[in-house]
Amino acid sequence: MSTTMDPKSVEAKLAKPGAGIPFHELMVAKYIIFPSRFRSSSKEKGLSEFAAESKTVLELARGLSSEQLVERRLIARLPGLEDSSRYWSVAMTLDHLTIVGNLMCHVVVELSKGNNALKVVGTAEVKPGAAADAALSINDFEEMSNRFLQEAEAAKIDVHSKVTHPHPWFGPLNAYQWLVFAAPHESIHRKQIEGIISLL
Repeated sequence: MSTTMDPKSVEAKLAKPGAGIPFHELMVAKYIIFPSRFRSSSKEKGLSEFAAESKTVLELARGLSSEQLVERRLIARLPGLEDSSRYWSVAMTLDHLTIVGNLMCHVVVELSKGNNALKVVGTAEVKPGAAADAALSINDFEEMSNRFLQEAEAAKIDVHSKVTHPHPWFGPLNAYQWLVFAAPHESIHRKQIEGIISLL
């Protein structure tokens, strides 16, 4: 289903980038969902889940034409998704995943080395540009995913490390927690991609 919308008009009705998610949703994620996941997961499970999500995202993207990849659609807000992120294309979503994936990979590797002198990045700083390139978005995402898996696998990760770097919503996380967090982040945006595709 193709619907013509004025991007500026739609964006004006959405919350500003960096506004976050509803308070109750944040509290449940911060104090219940992620602590439980951190306790029940492992480095190997985190890597496996990230690989599975990346594979699904690539399969979804490769099933679209170049035109479909850059078509923006307004979807209903998903749990964990900022309101400002609801009006993206699949290519924009891939670009966001690539930006965040590269940052998380860097954080995991550096924290595993004991280095926490890293730049703090807010959610508003990792939004994609609207003029995403379809083919480049897929290639960049695939390269990021492969690099993440290779470098995180090679990193010596201590589950109980006190060396942390703050997530803008969830506070200080160590290398293990950042690694385990990577797959759920991709899962949110994989569902976003599925929502966009359903409206094409």
